[in-house]
Amino acid sequence: MGDARFPTGFGAAVRRFNAGEFFEAHEGFEELLDAVEGDDRWKLLIALIQVSVGYHKLFSTHPGAVHMLRLGAEKLAAFPAVAWGVAVERLRARVLHDVAMLEAGDVPERSPEAAPRIELLKVGSAAGLG
Repeated sequence: MGDARFPTGFGAAVRRFNAGEFFEAHEGFEELLDAVEGDDRWKLLIALIQVSVGYHKLFSTHPGAVHMLRLGAEKLAAFPAVAWGVAVERLRARVLHDVAMLEAGDVPERSPEAAPRIELLKVGSAAGLG
């Protein structure tokens, strides 16, 4: 994953996601796509966009949440446990857990304490928290 960083705005989009502002987070991640086109950071952003849209659909009771969450989890599967400072495995596990709950007819808890989170780990200069 090299020493590449995410462009300025990535940290703000992560904070929106972690605050439960999934629609706004997806917009923030989308704004960064052009800056990373042509490398794997683009693929990770697409996964984060899909996960954000999936949670937005879930918590606003729009149809299609399971589909979007599954698409995002599939894309996250291509990355190691930590990529560019993002704890990918933790997010992937949470998304798959929530998909399994939804498919079983249960709804994940919606409290702020139980909300999904994107964890950023400081890994040298690769944290890319811009």
